[in-house]
Amino acid sequence: MMKILLRSLLLFALLAPARTVAAKDPVENVIFFLDHRISIAVPEGFIYDSGRDSDGTITAQIADQKQSNRLQVQFQPDPSNQLGTERQQMDFLAATCRLYAEGSVERSFDFKPLAPRSGQGTYCSFTDASLVGHPPPKGEFRQVTTGVKVWPGWVIIFTLLSNEPASKEYQALLTLMKESFAEKAPPAPPKV
Repeated sequence: MMKILLRSLLLFALLAPARTVAAKDPVENVIFFLDHRISIAVPEGFIYDSGRDSDGTITAQIADQKQSNRLQVQFQPDPSNQLGTERQQMDFLAATCRLYAEGSVERSFDFKPLAPRSGQGTYCSFTDASLVGHPPPKGEFRQVTTGVKVWPGWVIIFTLLSNEPASKEYQALLTLMKESFAEKAPPAPPKV
């Protein structure tokens, strides 16, 4: 189940070199379309990288120093607001996360509202049944939390991989999805 995610994580490694963010709560700005930009408040000491794939899709990844908690996000346009309601978000997650649910301890979906500072969203978590009771092999993760965060015209699809879902690092990354990744207003034009 989690091996599929590992392939997408390798894509992140190829997209941009990782850099350690050392300043306290630095803000990264990602310009993803014309004047649309997202600000990301990267937690102190976390590793951040971003890139654009061959289709032009912008992705970002933030991980703790131990690499036991990784947040990966993908920015997608949603001009017709196809994920604008909670029901649409749950249907999307049910379709895209079916394999996670089937191989999980939970064997079902437990949708939770993301309740972000701006926009709206939904997420759910799954525990890999094959990894319960023993340490996961290097590069594999015991839990996957996946969800969407939406605002008019745009959606972020996110996946939070973790071997320590009770850790402060996991909580910091989940809080980051709720309180950061907010669209910044474009800069004001110069006054003449």
